[in-house]
Amino acid sequence: MFGLEAVIAAALSTVAGTLFNLVAAKFFRRDRVEEAAEDPSERLQRRIDRVNVAFAEAASLMDELQRDLEAQQLTRAALLEEAQRQQELLALNEEQAEKIRGILVHETRSTIRAERRQQMIYFIAGVVVSALLSIPIGIWVNSIS
Repeated sequence: MFGLEAVIAAALSTVAGTLFNLVAAKFFRRDRVEEAAEDPSERLQRRIDRVNVAFAEAASLMDELQRDLEAQQLTRAALLEEAQRQQELLALNEEQAEKIRGILVHETRSTIRAERRQQMIYFIAGVVVSALLSIPIGIWVNSIS
């Protein structure tokens, strides 16, 4: 039974395919007959018109592409100029930062020297004052004892 169904399905498929091919061939033949009946100059003119339309569209697309390319080139040039300006600003900022660092280092060294001088002056003043005061105190201590 299973084999009979397969044979019937194959036969129906073959018949349907054959009918489709016959109908399609008839339509294609009709197109060829209509095309052959058409005046060759009209057919040639129609083809020329289609070619002209295609060339006009291609020219339009080329103009559009040219405008896009020019816009991209202008944008690229502007970006390069901006990058150059940023590079110059960066160089200036690095130069200024180096100057500021130099000033700070110099001021720090000057401050350290000034603090050392001040400490040395206080030390010497303390030694002198203690030496000057220790003699009278020593005499006074000796006199009371």
